[in-house]
Amino acid sequence: MTILFLTMVISYFGCMKAAPMKEANVRGQGSLAYPGVRTHGTLESVNGPKAGSRGLTSLADTFEHVIEELLDEDQKVRPNEENNKDADLYTSRVMLSSQVPLEPPLLFLLEEYKNYLDAANMSMRVRRHSDPARRGELSVCDSISEWVTAADKKTAVDMSGGTVTVLEKVPVSKGQLKQYFYETKCNPMGYTKEGCRGIDKRHWNSQCRTTQSYVRALTMDSKKRIGWRFIRIDTSCVCTLTIKRGR
Repeated sequence: MTILFLTMVISYFGCMKAAPMKEANVRGQGSLAYPGVRTHGTLESVNGPKAGSRGLTSLADTFEHVIEELLDEDQKVRPNEENNKDADLYTSRVMLSSQVPLEPPLLFLLEEYKNYLDAANMSMRVRRHSDPARRGELSVCDSISEWVTAADKKTAVDMSGGTVTVLEKVPVSKGQLKQYFYETKCNPMGYTKEGCRGIDKRHWNSQCRTTQSYVRALTMDSKKRIGWRFIRIDTSCVCTLTIKRGR
């Protein structure tokens, strides 16, 4: 599992091809940079065949440290939520790339790997008991997630409540990169389009509803001013309940 994850992360950085924000020739409201991953040959070629297992353990420990730093950094860059209670917190769902990303956002993979590390410390019996698939767990609402471009979004609402135009491409030193947004919304073709799963319909009215979060993107306002702003995108599908009256 560790080797598979490391391969996925290295592949992820290899295909992302995103330039640093300072090369984009545009200024915004701060930036978030992720540390890069570099490899220089195999573990065996550095310290010999017997060092492979020790090297993998050390490499796994290093990635655990990187994971913790990235997840902590994601918590620090979230906007003030006191004035924006109608939307969820900031999440890292934006990527600059020359092609459609093949994987979910990196922090999603890191969180999954962190959960795997936590589960590895459990006994086999506890792991079997905590596995959602073994307990027959189902989501209350069916959702779908996909990468979309600014060509799909066109416009969005910023943190001040104004409508801004989402720019499809971001200028960099060697050309342009497209903005991609990882959106999650309720599945209109799912089994929960008529109501939430597992809710007692005799006493409750239920509905699966798409909610939004703020992400940072390159946009243009009504006065043709281009800059980095926090905008809303679809990021989850939640269940809303109202009690039935007159019973």
